[in-house]
Amino acid sequence: MNDLIQHAGDGDFRGVQIGDEWIEVAAREEQNVVYSMPDELICRVPLDMKDSTFYEISYNFNEGELYNIELGFFPSDSTQVSELYQLFKAFYDQKYGSTSESNGYTAWYTTSSQGLDLEISMANESREKGRPYLTVNFFEKDGIAP
Repeated sequence: MNDLIQHAGDGDFRGVQIGDEWIEVAAREEQNVVYSMPDELICRVPLDMKDSTFYEISYNFNEGELYNIELGFFPSDSTQVSELYQLFKAFYDQKYGSTSESNGYTAWYTTSSQGLDLEISMANESREKGRPYLTVNFFEKDGIAP
């Protein structure tokens, strides 16, 4: 589970940084890519939690540079959603400072590894989706970093 939360090397997530070139991200995620277009890569990675299915990563690019990372977690039950939520919240609270949460939603505002303004948001969307589902989103957005 720590491999999921910890970065694989430097970067914003799994060694990937907002602002990276498409070719860098594609090379890093090569074994997990299930869909590839010039403005998007979609990867599917199995979770190591018992009876879990997978998580999906959507990398979005503008003019060849990464500006958005969307993670969708599809665990087998709501207990695992809660566990993942708490693990991510604890990790990012330590890294970026404590943040408040409301109804299963929280966000951090920071600067990416490449010096770009970054919003990281997390939401338990199980109720809306009608199944266990957690999202984490890294989004480049000028002027939001403290």
